[in-house]
Amino acid sequence: MPATRRVLVTGAAGFLAAWIIPRLLERGHEVIASDLKRDERRLGAVSGIAAKSALQWIEADISSPESASGLAGQVKPDAIIHLAALQIPACRADPAAGARVNVVGHVNLLEAARRSGCRMIYTSSVAAKPRPPHNAPATLYGVYKHACEEISRMYAQDFCVSSLGLRPHVVYGVGRDAGETSAITEVMRAAAVGHSYTIPWKTRTCFQFAGDIAEMFVRAVEAEWQGAILADMSNEVESTDDVIAAVRAAVPHAKIAAEGPDRISPISGFDLEPLERIIGPLPRTPLQQGAARTIQMFQALNEGA
Repeated sequence: MPATRRVLVTGAAGFLAAWIIPRLLERGHEVIASDLKRDERRLGAVSGIAAKSALQWIEADISSPESASGLAGQVKPDAIIHLAALQIPACRADPAAGARVNVVGHVNLLEAARRSGCRMIYTSSVAAKPRPPHNAPATLYGVYKHACEEISRMYAQDFCVSSLGLRPHVVYGVGRDAGETSAITEVMRAAAVGHSYTIPWKTRTCFQFAGDIAEMFVRAVEAEWQGAILADMSNEVESTDDVIAAVRAAVPHAKIAAEGPDRISPISGFDLEPLERIIGPLPRTPLQQGAARTIQMFQALNEGA
């Protein structure tokens, strides 16, 4: 059994935290949740009240150096899981706010890790990877995430702060209700409750079930590693047509489709080895199984509403 860790989770009101926090608690770790304000709606939808009752909350603004430093000083964590970020639409709508939260906030948390002597595991994104036509990130969000990867590398080089940057692809599951690629979860929710829905674009990319992402983060907390490490989290490329087929396997008469322009995403060049070296074989829920489980969860929530 891995040693119990004291883990600070930023962006605790968000989607990934709603899956990661319960798993940390189940494994016996102490979790301190932080966000701008306490909001347990997604956590409740994913895990019910059990996780919420065992959770400590601290409201803090990571874009403020004083707030981030005070947060880490108060918590004294063994590890930081840094999830707080503005998504693609929010960064496009307000680039300055996106930079404050996604880049300055990242630096503030690295500074907090430096002063606390702890490691940081953070969400980068497949959006940080280069793509046509400019062989560079295609969105401000991706540019910010790429900058955070490079900043983390320099913090390891200059200040010996160890960090692990993980690049989720298109993650789906209950609680994913914001961001451009939340359409993949929305098509599953619509099928579960008998609504029609059309994904407004088509793509080929890696679709990842949120439970797999959570497991990888928790294993990374429990493992021993040092330096600035960066890793992809999947290399299983599928299409939006495959998503539609997986949803229809669970709900045969679902009124769903995927139409619109092609959304370009990297489909090769993924490097899983750094993460596999730390946590072992990566969990991978097949798309049909993950879609079925997500639909079942949405159906249960709808029945309990």
